[in-house]
Amino acid sequence: MKEESDIIRRDTLFKLLRSILSKEEMDDSDVSELTEYILKIFGFDDFVVDNMLTPVDRDIFYYLESKGIFKMEEEEVTLYKGKPWRIHYWVFRRDLFKKSSKIKEVKEDEDLKDMYEKIFKDMENKD
Repeated sequence: MKEESDIIRRDTLFKLLRSILSKEEMDDSDVSELTEYILKIFGFDDFVVDNMLTPVDRDIFYYLESKGIFKMEEEEVTLYKGKPWRIHYWVFRRDLFKKSSKIKEVKEDEDLKDMYEKIFKDMENKD
């Protein structure tokens, strides 16, 4: 069973996509649609089998792979008659979500620091 922290949430994916895709490439409504689209395809999994995708889906996934959001992995299995069979998967890059959360933590720490500095400056100005 997945841990609460392992689940990719819509708002987290939206923020990640927004930070990677420039405003010139996509506006917020397009990023929101892309977020929904990705979540519908992946569901609660971290990967999707390439055979399940349509050619249009695959084009979008290649674009997202070029942006570093997904990576493709393959597995080779041997069939009963000895013939090799390759299975291709599209996988979320979990490291991006971890980096994104670390950046958020650092930003929150910086925001707190700025807030405290402002409070102390206001207190000094009142004296």
